[in-house]
Amino acid sequence: MKKITVLVDLYYLKAAVAGIGSYIRELEASSKDHGSDDINYVFSHDINKFKGNSIFLNSNNKIIRWAFQIRYLIYKQVHLPLKIFLSKADYVICPDYIAPYYTFKTKRITVLHDSLFWDRKKNYSFLWRKYFIFLINLGINSRTQIITTSNYSKKNLIKILGSNKSISSVYQSFNFHKTSSSNYKTPENYLLHIGSFEKRKDLITLVKAFKLVDDSNLKLVLAGAQIINGNSEILNEIKKFIVQNKLEGKVILPGYVSKEEASILYKNARIYIFPSLDEGFGIPILEALSFSIPVICSDIDVFREVGGDCVEYFKVGDSISLLKKITSVLKSKNLKQSNNKKYLSKFSRKLFIEGFEKIILKS
Repeated sequence: MKKITVLVDLYYLKAAVAGIGSYIRELEASSKDHGSDDINYVFSHDINKFKGNSIFLNSNNKIIRWAFQIRYLIYKQVHLPLKIFLSKADYVICPDYIAPYYTFKTKRITVLHDSLFWDRKKNYSFLWRKYFIFLINLGINSRTQIITTSNYSKKNLIKILGSNKSISSVYQSFNFHKTSSSNYKTPENYLLHIGSFEKRKDLITLVKAFKLVDDSNLKLVLAGAQIINGNSEILNEIKKFIVQNKLEGKVILPGYVSKEEASILYKNARIYIFPSLDEGFGIPILEALSFSIPVICSDIDVFREVGGDCVEYFKVGDSISLLKKITSVLKSKNLKQSNNKKYLSKFSRKLFIEGFEKIILKS
């Protein structure tokens, strides 16, 4: 029996920030570690060459960002089709929303991580959003299989794209690197959030709730990229609140942290808090649970889906509701969660790649 050839496009690692970058790396590792013997996986690029810091990664320079978009367009519509033709691929997986318009006879699997480009219009500039949605639609035809990260995102995408589109949800994997290194220093007593400073993350609600916590020794660490595509609005809002409420030294903003540094932050945190207004998935929930620390999330559908009964929930956007949850958890005798290994097993690399292969092998 002839093996099915699947080309996995890794190009977007040149500019991927956090979430999509982790997804692409997990997809590459999952296919190598647990891929079916009936499938031959080939990759558009050598993933090891993406380890250095690219000039395109979350650049503050608008010219550099648009230079990447031009290169990205040429790559997707010219170079990638050529790679598809030369590899004689039966399938191409594009894990970054966009597939080429022309793929010869090769079938497409396109990953749409969420519906935020449609649902959260104010989070993006008008022209860029229109351009990006145009590219998404350009790569979707009647033979495109769309994969998304949760049942919540699947329902939203069906509403937007129509029920005639073939859309499946596949839970992404996580394989967090735990380190015992003590080079990265953390506070003694702190709450934690790791993620980019985007409006939908609703970090200001977390900061407002923290201000009201009755513990003078407690600190709040907000780690993650602070300026997203040149936008510093959320960073400025948080800094202003810190100054106005005399929280200097209490709210700590370390900026972007490596996986190794994030590992230490998770390990030593008292609680992980995820206050987002909307997400496509929520990988930090799983990362925090893997360190057996309590997790408090906003009460949105996707967090309920990902976190299940392992997580505490507060009313989305309500700092008082969050305060009550923080206070309650801090008063608990056993802050460390029970073993979450069984629950986390459904987000394994094996199940991740099997979700793709069910689609590929059934054809």
